[in-house]
Amino acid sequence: MSYVKEKDKNKILEDLVGYAQPNSAVHEQQKAAITVRCTEDIESSIKSLEIQLAKNAASSDKVGNRIFWLNVVLTVATLVGAIATAVIAFKT
Repeated sequence: MSYVKEKDKNKILEDLVGYAQPNSAVHEQQKAAITVRCTEDIESSIKSLEIQLAKNAASSDKVGNRIFWLNVVLTVATLVGAIATAVIAFKT
């Protein structure tokens, strides 16, 4: 007989604290069920975190690429400004 079937963690914990006798079969089944339910929650959270990290990595690559090209444009603009300044300085 299952004392934890289709019960969530909170209900199992309530039963564990309220009704189960320590070291009985019911008590051990409830402790094992709590461990399993918590492990499932952790596994689900880790999968969700992996998905979010992959999205963040892709976004970071995109931003990094844009910053690189911005630096290229700024370098070219700086060179054009420096050349223009040098030309003006030599003409006068």
